[in-house]
Amino acid sequence: MTELVLKVDNNLAERFKKISLQKFQGDESLAFEQALKSLLSEDELDMIRLEQIVEQIQNEIKNAGGVTAKEIDAYIAAYRHNKRRNGGKLESRR
Repeated sequence: MTELVLKVDNNLAERFKKISLQKFQGDESLAFEQALKSLLSEDELDMIRLEQIVEQIQNEIKNAGGVTAKEIDAYIAAYRHNKRRNGGKLESRR
């Protein structure tokens, strides 16, 4: 094992110790490992958030009466046309 010395605010250090005691029976190494894993999994969290947004949009469409296959085809055709017109770049709607 390697000893890691960090200079952090006293409040942060106390919070970390408290969490490691409560959740990891004082195993600060395990607490640090879990904190690091959480930071490294931001990409996964982004995908989870994206899936939640997609699901919300799908529910809103469904509750509004849905979209027909013909309408979806028209949206896709318009998207492809705009993409070709803009040289492969998406047009911002903002």
